[in-house]
Amino acid sequence: MPSKTTTILVIEKPLRLIIRLVWVVLFKNAVTQSIFSDPYVNTSTPLRETMRNRHRGVTINVQLLDFQRSFLLEKFRNFEELTGATIQEVYSTQATWYDDVSDDIKNNYPGFIDAYASFGNWIPQFADMGGLMDLSDSIFHAAGLDWFDIMPAVRIGSATYKQKVFAIPIDGDVIYMVYRKDLVEDVGLPTPVSWDDVATILEYYKGKDINGDGIPDFGNCFSTAENDIADKTFWAIASSFLQTRGTSQGTFFDPETMEPISSTPEFLNVLDVYRHLVSHSPFMVNQTGVTWEENRVLFNQGRCVLFYNFPGPIKSIISVQKENAMSGVLNLAPLPGKKCNSTDDCPYASPEHGVNHAPFLAGGGMVYAINNRSSLEKKQAGLDFALYLSDPGVSFWDVAHPESFLDPLRLRHTSSLANNETREAMAFLKFGWESQQLKMLKQTTEFSFLNDNYVLDLRILGATGYQQSGTIPHLLKWCKGVIGVQETADEITKSWNAITRQYGLNEQRSFYRNVLGLPEYSDSGKERNIAKLESIIVGVTIPFGVIALFLSFIVAKQRRTIKFQTREVSNAPKTGTIALVFTDIEGSTVLWEMDKRAMQKSLEIHHNVIRNCIEKYQAYEVKTVGDAFMIAVDSADKAVLLANDIQWNLLNEEWPLELAAMPPSCVEYFRTPPQAREPPRPMFKGLRVRIGVHVGQYSSNVESGGQIHVTHDSVTKGYDYYGSAVNAAARIEDVGFGGQTVISQTVHDMLSVDVKALCVLECIGEVELRGIQEKLILYNCLPKSLRGRRFQGIYRRKQSMDVLDTVKFERISYRDVDVMTLTPVELQQGMKQLQDTIFSLETKLSSYEEKITVSPGNDTEDEELLLDSDNVEDTVNVTQ
Repeated sequence: MPSKTTTILVIEKPLRLIIRLVWVVLFKNAVTQSIFSDPYVNTSTPLRETMRNRHRGVTINVQLLDFQRSFLLEKFRNFEELTGATIQEVYSTQATWYDDVSDDIKNNYPGFIDAYASFGNWIPQFADMGGLMDLSDSIFHAAGLDWFDIMPAVRIGSATYKQKVFAIPIDGDVIYMVYRKDLVEDVGLPTPVSWDDVATILEYYKGKDINGDGIPDFGNCFSTAENDIADKTFWAIASSFLQTRGTSQGTFFDPETMEPISSTPEFLNVLDVYRHLVSHSPFMVNQTGVTWEENRVLFNQGRCVLFYNFPGPIKSIISVQKENAMSGVLNLAPLPGKKCNSTDDCPYASPEHGVNHAPFLAGGGMVYAINNRSSLEKKQAGLDFALYLSDPGVSFWDVAHPESFLDPLRLRHTSSLANNETREAMAFLKFGWESQQLKMLKQTTEFSFLNDNYVLDLRILGATGYQQSGTIPHLLKWCKGVIGVQETADEITKSWNAITRQYGLNEQRSFYRNVLGLPEYSDSGKERNIAKLESIIVGVTIPFGVIALFLSFIVAKQRRTIKFQTREVSNAPKTGTIALVFTDIEGSTVLWEMDKRAMQKSLEIHHNVIRNCIEKYQAYEVKTVGDAFMIAVDSADKAVLLANDIQWNLLNEEWPLELAAMPPSCVEYFRTPPQAREPPRPMFKGLRVRIGVHVGQYSSNVESGGQIHVTHDSVTKGYDYYGSAVNAAARIEDVGFGGQTVISQTVHDMLSVDVKALCVLECIGEVELRGIQEKLILYNCLPKSLRGRRFQGIYRRKQSMDVLDTVKFERISYRDVDVMTLTPVELQQGMKQLQDTIFSLETKLSSYEEKITVSPGNDTEDEELLLDSDNVEDTVNVTQ
């Protein structure tokens, strides 16, 4: 017989389901007229046009939250009108929100909810439960979505897990600060950049009546209530003290031991700062928690100097500043940070103030995810609804609306605030914002979400338990003076360790490290022994210091390649024919500057692909220089097959999504006619590697005209290659574009019939190579599976800065091409063709009109206006 507790749980789920059904039946059409009428509801956008009338007859259940109900109901009705779908609302309160999603996913049958509203930091848990649809392919084929316009901290920190996209962000959350400059800078107090500055302001207003009602007011106002956002506010305050070395450091646990951060000395400093802030807040009136909504009322009444909260509540404050007699005095800024003593302690600290900021992505923001067990038609309709909310063409109005609590954090929305004439800026101005505040919002948003030291919220099992019940009750006791600072830290540590044991230390550590982008944890004896050996070597006395460092480098290098046998000396060709393969990544310097973390992951993928190919063909890895490989193999056939496999395998790897936002590694597609039913195939994806192949004969004396000399290094126990053929191979690689393999005529002539049958070979012609005396005839070589891969020219001429001047392009008929598959250079060429065509037509029309004007009485039947029909059709199709 089940226990009483079990029975209650079993009964509760059907009751919750019944309540949901009652809500759908009774209240679906309760709100027919909304005060939130969207002026852009009928605006046509590329994304909306892909959805028009697409889901007629499809009914989906979409979750919505209590605080967004009024605003989202109108969005539901608008989406229904556009697509023909029917939306049934699944209503959740903030108290039941997580359980509603979790219980639905745990069901063994298709869930009740088709589109889940979720916090971004819940996504890893729900994805590992198998409940969420992988949206990666869908977002890349969603016309008009512009996925990479969403700020990386949101699309990665909220929507992405294990290099896959599981959600569409509709709101990014970080704690901002709004404050009264008439009560701060205007009275000589410091701008609140650091918590030390805040302490000065709080001390100045201690016990003072700010609004003249005779009652002492508050230096700062923020949530201190349980089951509210007190946990998010606390960790936002703590973040700048706990994370100083970038996002991968994290703020909650030691990623090696999973010991809570509350056990560190720095956490005691955080507790002191937090208690000081609370002592100057509304909490001290009755020593009870105060919700964010109650704090907002107090700020609007003029009773607070500083206010900390999410962007939504802050927008609602600024929108009514005129009514509250605060026009011209409200400033918006990032949450203050920790004052640092040196850049060694805080490498991300601002040079101007020496303050470390660590914007905390609280909850990961709000996202919509799709039930993986829903039918295909319901999945597509649910996804389209999420995309509808994120539409880059019109969602700016939702961002500006003070009651929407929606902001997909798009770069175009933020950058547009610099100009008051843009639609985005005008929407904010309509809702009561002032011009200078738009600049503050732009700066604060970009500072927070494009920060290299932003903090990811806790995204592991039991996150709510750690942050709320495992933290807030102990904090409140500390603020009331019931327990001391060390006891508070110890109680939090004890609570967190209990939750970790409940879910399993190894499981939680794996979750935590994965979210931070750290490699899998390993405590094998081999790894420990290597680490111990390295530490012993490094500790040797000064006379042996240089040797120790050298040996450490060799050990580290060997550890990185231990799983590959690419340096197997028996595979190194030493006599006869030697084929050389050089590879290099196009635009790698730019990619490293744009996103170091993504490139670290990408470089590992790149190295693994190339080394797998080296092993497959029993080739020899001569050396790597940066991200470039030099490879030797004993035949031209193997060299070309190896190069083909590298190009094909690189295209089919799962690359970090961040690469697609960068021009040197963006996704490009093979051309397909507009009427084609199948989506275009990727032509480029991920890192683009150029490859050069040349072949030569072994010679013991390269000084006398020999092509390749082989030497053996007694220290590294490996082989190296020198000579004119080696130099030529390197120069051949240098003229290729990323994704292009260039081979010499010598290689081409040595290829077997079978290998040639597997390749697309195109003669480039005679090319002069830098440092090579004779011109060489070169060929473009690709596997047949990549037939049609296009480059910015026939080959790359490094001495010219203008690609269009170095190559000749074929004329493209744009009638049969999907413009979305064109490269930037081809688009530029197409625009040039279009301009030439229009100019030609205008000239002919002008000439024709002149003839009519000069001879109005003449019979015009004999006059012919000779038009290029192909040009006319191209012009019409491109302009459409």
